Amino acid sequence: MNVGLATLRFRLYAVESIKEKRSIVKRLLADVQRRGPAFAACEMGDQDSLRELTLCVAHLSNDSRFTESVLSKLQDDFERGNGYEIAESEIEIL
Repeated sequence: MNVGLATLRFRLYAVESIKEKRSIVKRLLADVQRRGPAFAACEMGDQDSLRELTLCVAHLSNDSRFTESVLSKLQDDFERGNGYEIAESEIEIL
């Protein structure tokens, strides 16, 4: 089995409270969960910052090329977000 990890660092815009940030986090995590049981995601670090957000998304598969492909597609989908942009991303296959 292969595990793929995507670490996505977001820059948030027009967020004035932790509550607004949490709504963005909740929306992103729900989007990951809708993709199926092979995905898992969590917020890592930057929890008190209103302008930054770091998510780690894991994908489990038998095929490392497939894992890299779906994590790249996820990254592309998140780049077109409302109120945020991806500042930095990293995908690694373990």
